[in-house]
Amino acid sequence: MEKELKLLLLEDNTGDAFLFKFYLGESTNPVFNVSHAETLKGALDLLAQEKFDIVVSDMNLPDSTGVDTIKTILQKYPGNMLIVLTGLTDEDVGLETVRYGAQDFLVKGKFDGKVLISSIMFAFERFKLNNQLVEENTRLDALQQLLGVAYFEVNLDNDVMYLSNFALLYSSALISANETSVAERMANFEHTEELLAAFSKAKSETVSGESYIVRKADNRKFKVIYQSSANKFYGVFKDAEYPTQ
Repeated sequence: MEKELKLLLLEDNTGDAFLFKFYLGESTNPVFNVSHAETLKGALDLLAQEKFDIVVSDMNLPDSTGVDTIKTILQKYPGNMLIVLTGLTDEDVGLETVRYGAQDFLVKGKFDGKVLISSIMFAFERFKLNNQLVEENTRLDALQQLLGVAYFEVNLDNDVMYLSNFALLYSSALISANETSVAERMANFEHTEELLAAFSKAKSETVSGESYIVRKADNRKFKVIYQSSANKFYGVFKDAEYPTQ
């Protein structure tokens, strides 16, 4: 079954626009339904009227130039997948647009029809995967909030600890990044001996259990429930009173 993708092309150069549409016309699966705008205002008007699967935009237009073109599109319509077209002298600028949220950039004159289509589809599939991951993380955070627990995971090959977004918020983490070493994370806590021993043991055998740790800064107490599998050590933590002996 043929797949159709709606694509908005933002390009004021008639020759470049013709060549781009000609290349896309060679594709039969997917079939590209191309709309064309020559100005930023025209593109924004089209984006206000309908939903596009892909937006491909030149940076230098009659009414907008440089990175500001890309910023404007992504600020007004952040949910769109955007690929940037650049000239040979703008490759560094094209890379900068990726940092602002563009999915990829293509250098004019450096692609034929086959390369163009494969580049667009690769970026499109990556964009969909990223959106799926965001949705899954959102659901995970909502579930953690409902249950009052926060998820963590440790890669036992490199001792890097990952905290979910909710875990960072829930624990008011002293280290803001959601990935850091076990040693750095645990340096902020007391009574970590049992948990660190479990980390070490998990590198050679399967472990599971629970432990308690106390954050040094404010004496906040957490119960940690954990288990291991393959090269991962993972679990949840939640507020708990440290048990008295």
